[in-house]
Amino acid sequence: MRFCTHLKWKRLFLLLWTTAPVCGAAQIRPGDMAGFTYSLKRPLPRVGDDSSPASATDSTLGVQPRETHADRFQWKPALAQYLLEISIQHGWRFAHENGTRDATAYGPWFHDWIDSIGETRGWDDGDGWHASYVGHTLNGGIYGFMEQQNDPLYRKVEWGDGRIYWISRLRALAFAAIASTQWTLGPLSEASLGNVQSHSSPGFIDIVQTPTLGVMEMMGEDLIDRYFILRLENHTANPWLLLAARSLGNPARSFAALMSFRWGWRRENRPGLFGENHTLRKELLEEYKMGRISAPFGPHTSDEKAAMNQAVEATHPLEAPIELQAYAIYESFLNGHSCLGGGAQGSARIGSAWQFVSEVNGCMVVNTPKNESADSVSFAVGPRWAPRGTHRFSPFAQVLFGGRRLTYEVQNPELRKLLLQEWDDGNGTLPHYPKRSAYQVEYQALGFELTMGGGFDVAFGRALAWRVLDLNYSHSWLPEVHTIDASNGMQVRTGVVLHIGNW
Repeated sequence: MRFCTHLKWKRLFLLLWTTAPVCGAAQIRPGDMAGFTYSLKRPLPRVGDDSSPASATDSTLGVQPRETHADRFQWKPALAQYLLEISIQHGWRFAHENGTRDATAYGPWFHDWIDSIGETRGWDDGDGWHASYVGHTLNGGIYGFMEQQNDPLYRKVEWGDGRIYWISRLRALAFAAIASTQWTLGPLSEASLGNVQSHSSPGFIDIVQTPTLGVMEMMGEDLIDRYFILRLENHTANPWLLLAARSLGNPARSFAALMSFRWGWRRENRPGLFGENHTLRKELLEEYKMGRISAPFGPHTSDEKAAMNQAVEATHPLEAPIELQAYAIYESFLNGHSCLGGGAQGSARIGSAWQFVSEVNGCMVVNTPKNESADSVSFAVGPRWAPRGTHRFSPFAQVLFGGRRLTYEVQNPELRKLLLQEWDDGNGTLPHYPKRSAYQVEYQALGFELTMGGGFDVAFGRALAWRVLDLNYSHSWLPEVHTIDASNGMQVRTGVVLHIGNW
């Protein structure tokens, strides 16, 4: 931030008197990082609050090498905000979905919930692209920003802050993954309140898409905030224009702020828009346009970034202790048919050249007849030999043991249409919302599976790598399931690998 120079003497005197700890501190604790361009100008109301004065801690920069109690993640408010958010979603579902109301009110709740979880398989859930790729992406962003606004050490990080920024996004990803899994399968989920998987397509798409695309959505909003909204704030003090830009340009961040009962246009690293903040903005922009000061609002300076990252610096091994991977998969069954899908994998290093791997993946069998579908879900663990974990080019070989569940469904669309007409949203002759089992026949088999193969990674720095090729042979001890023989197959995978613990 560019504020300790190019000020008039009177303003400089006020600056030194009110913010001496800012310009004189040798170190910065991320939890107290102001990140505020405005905090170096004069005392202001608290960020996002245009009426109450700022507290001393809002503009104090100090260093504590260890996390204090005040720096720990705030679970209680985060849980309260999450419960409010899913309550709104469930409220909409109960208000607009007669099937959800009926399925929740009818039958043994716990038994139906567990059955619904057991039905989960495949990829698609029948929600359509707008829900799966837009709605749930925004949902993941909301969960991520909820995590950030309740994580004092990382609350004020922004795009370009270095390692601490990427750690904050990883923490947001973990929170969003837990939140989306609960929403899909947990005790307050679509599975427990409406038994969605028992009544419609039961895919894994929401569990995977919500956190992964959600974190990408967060980064997109961070880029918009830095390279568009921030520049706009350096050219106008119009509060309504800035309110619209902040709110509409960062929708997930705004909604997350509303869940904490704060204005959606609030920013942790910049002042509010009304009252004294508005007056100050006009004064600063006037001086900026006259050439007396540099741009009043800007990203963290290199010194501030270095100080913020100091609290998370440590000695790290060259090999990543933990790796997380998301990948696409194509499998060709050697007896016919092929399968397209995706999966996730985690590995822990147990030696300089060895890792322990666990994974789960699912795929849909392609080219099945109309009104018929087949899917496969696999889960496995095992060792991996990866002797060049510190190199840019890293080959590996692995043997994984687990299980595979193969399912084939034959749906009767005419019967489904008839049953829905007879139910008539609860007003017809059919007493309850029909389950999928009422209008389709399901064939299923579960058996052991062995997967072996290898490939290579290309690293891009310490944090990220691209698993360019992962080629495996799979053998499953499964009978043929309605013309689908998955006993032998060749898998081709590729995906992004996140290294954790070595940076």
